[in-house]
Amino acid sequence: MKMWRSGLGALEPWFRATPFAAAHHYRGRDLPVQAVGRMPTAVRHLLRSLPAPVSGTLWIFDAPGPFALWLAYGLRRRFGMPAALAWNGWYDPRGVLDGRDEIPLLFALASRFDRRRTRSRGCLVFDSRRGMAKRSGTLDNRYALGEEDAPSLAHLSAMGIRVVRAWVWETAADDLSAYLSYLRAHLRVDVMEKVGEGG
Repeated sequence: MKMWRSGLGALEPWFRATPFAAAHHYRGRDLPVQAVGRMPTAVRHLLRSLPAPVSGTLWIFDAPGPFALWLAYGLRRRFGMPAALAWNGWYDPRGVLDGRDEIPLLFALASRFDRRRTRSRGCLVFDSRRGMAKRSGTLDNRYALGEEDAPSLAHLSAMGIRVVRAWVWETAADDLSAYLSYLRAHLRVDVMEKVGEGG
């Protein structure tokens, strides 16, 4: 977790330890997990399409857990940009959020991080699976974004943020739409949807 969190600065309060605690709890025990493969094509396409980071702009990404982790890894590699993983889900092998795709990546990608100092302001990364459809017979461990899960306008103002750019894997869920609408009261907010179609 330390490697994922390093360099976040003012965004560190929104980095959540919950998925890491769950990953340590279930790793090698109750949950069969998949081997880590190569970076998904859609993530590589998205990374190549991103502009250079600029001062005063906060990037937000909303993508399914495994893609979001690869994206966070790629952002750090390409831009020296750390990602605040604002994830509140507790993985459970019986749950909607079972963690079998995410847990291997949480450990494996951290071991590949460049240990050099970060070069860019951090970004926010949400897991769009947080509200995915519930399968019959599964434990409902889904969650929605709340007031404590992302920076307020006051926090962003203190950080010098004037523009927010959000990339959404498919379409923005109600909780993310509400947050972006709240930000629009005082900030310019640009939203790019269906960015996962590149692969």
